[in-house]
Amino acid sequence: MNGTTRSSYADTSAIVLGASMSGLLAARALSDHCRHVTIVERDLLTDHTEPRKGVPQSARAHGLLASGYRVMDRYFPGLMEELRHRGAPVGDVVGDFLWFQYGHWKLRHESGVLGITVSRPCLEAAIRRRVRRLPNITILEGVSGVRPIFDTQTGRVTGLVVRRSPRHEQEFLAADLVVDAAGRGSHSPQWLEEWGFGKPEVVTVTVNVGYATRVFERRPGDLFDSNGAIVSGVPNSTRYGAVLAAEGNRWVITLVGTVGDYPPGDETGWLQFSASLPVPVVHELASRARPLTDIVSYRFPANQRRLYEHMNRFPDGYLVVSDALCSFNPVYGQGMSVVALEAEALDEELSAGMHGIAVRFYRRARKIIDIAWEIATGEDLRIPQVQGSRPIGFNTISRYLERVHTVAAYDRLVCRKFMDVLNLLASPTSLMSPRVAWRVFSPRGKSRNISSPLRSERHPR
Repeated sequence: MNGTTRSSYADTSAIVLGASMSGLLAARALSDHCRHVTIVERDLLTDHTEPRKGVPQSARAHGLLASGYRVMDRYFPGLMEELRHRGAPVGDVVGDFLWFQYGHWKLRHESGVLGITVSRPCLEAAIRRRVRRLPNITILEGVSGVRPIFDTQTGRVTGLVVRRSPRHEQEFLAADLVVDAAGRGSHSPQWLEEWGFGKPEVVTVTVNVGYATRVFERRPGDLFDSNGAIVSGVPNSTRYGAVLAAEGNRWVITLVGTVGDYPPGDETGWLQFSASLPVPVVHELASRARPLTDIVSYRFPANQRRLYEHMNRFPDGYLVVSDALCSFNPVYGQGMSVVALEAEALDEELSAGMHGIAVRFYRRARKIIDIAWEIATGEDLRIPQVQGSRPIGFNTISRYLERVHTVAAYDRLVCRKFMDVLNLLASPTSLMSPRVAWRVFSPRGKSRNISSPLRSERHPR
């Protein structure tokens, strides 16, 4: 992944369906391996940093985990510096951020793991500008992808039928590889069935999450001089709060309620909901800061995973990625980072050629998705009202993780190991290592006072 070296089959072409984050990153990965890449996007795109119709969830607070930060920073040199100059804070994911989980504040200390807090529209626009500059990528805006074309003689997808507007005739764009990055609404299961491959098995964990977001003015010294906060009431509450600093001296505050406990869309009800969180920091900030927008609501029904890796047959010349493959409860902030890690995996697998790319990519993607899925559904299933099959040993593991959260309030190593997992830098099994388990079960910190949101091992700023 170096942006300059092309593979030996650089005379090939690819089409990416969708120009959201997943489509842009997939196109960036493909650009090092194909003569030409075409992104087909039904929306008209601008460089304005406003939410767009095709990404209705973009107004809410978004997190870019350290794993996603690292991939994007490599793919687009100078991106993070540009965002920083636009006012998006870059900082330590532990030292510059506040985490309240399972009744305790995580120990605030310098972990050495960098992240950035930035609005989704700003990040997406900055990446889109860089993708546009790549000489072998074309973005077709306001163009709908109608359907891929499958050649029964060769057993492969040969391109995509598109329509530029209802007034235009359909056109056929030929390609050696078509990538479906169209999100949860992907029609790939239906297309595959029509072509005779059957449908992928689908696994869901229904959470019925509701979000209500408002943007506020950000002033120096707000929120204990941090870049944001996550406040979670799990396992005793269905309510969450997320506060993220964004460019333009803004706070993006999102209130979250699961299993139908949706935050209200009116100001009075929204503030009352924020006051019901287990600690007052979100409510105090929202009550004091100057609002810049109205409240915007969004709902998410279920974690959904399509098991393409289990299909017996899959057509050559076709691939499904990102939310069309698996989508997670957004409260855990995994989406953009999983997309980035999938793009990196696609890039590396393309180095071995396009033939059989689906089998090889899904094998790699499964390892990425398994970790994020285990984190997201593991937390969701701790809420009694969430329906789904709990794995064997679920209660034992849950009790152990509760102890991890407690110890992470005063133990740097345990806190860092937990954050590595949360940021998709390590597997959840790493929390079971002897070194971590010994500290988790050690009695030395049981009597410590760990109730203060300011407990810190860093120097005052």
